[in-house]
Amino acid sequence: MYLIRVKDDFCAAHALKWADGSEETMHGHNWKVELVVECPQLDESGIGIDYLYVFEHLHKLLDEELDHKNLNLIKGLKEINPTSELLAKWIFDKTSLSLNDAGKIKSVTVWETDAFGVTYEPNY
Repeated sequence: MYLIRVKDDFCAAHALKWADGSEETMHGHNWKVELVVECPQLDESGIGIDYLYVFEHLHKLLDEELDHKNLNLIKGLKEINPTSELLAKWIFDKTSLSLNDAGKIKSVTVWETDAFGVTYEPNY
């Protein structure tokens, strides 16, 4: 199994709601995202899936829907608490649709900072 990895980043703000009902102050992050695609075999040229193809799908999503936005106002995130965990799943779901079975996405990792991040990996 080959795991193809692409990374990109975006800037966005969010304010989390805590279980006790309190809310954080709106704040921003320079988010980093890593998308991992499973490739069980290589094509005739020895490639699992073109990095640029995967990157273009990830970059388009981040650039058009998340970059310089308030995550609390994004459809699909505003209805939930826009935590890193839920953002990773949201990105996973969106990129799974856009790649149209060109590759099976294994995981999405979202980093709020260089020290804090989360990986979403579904149970297949």
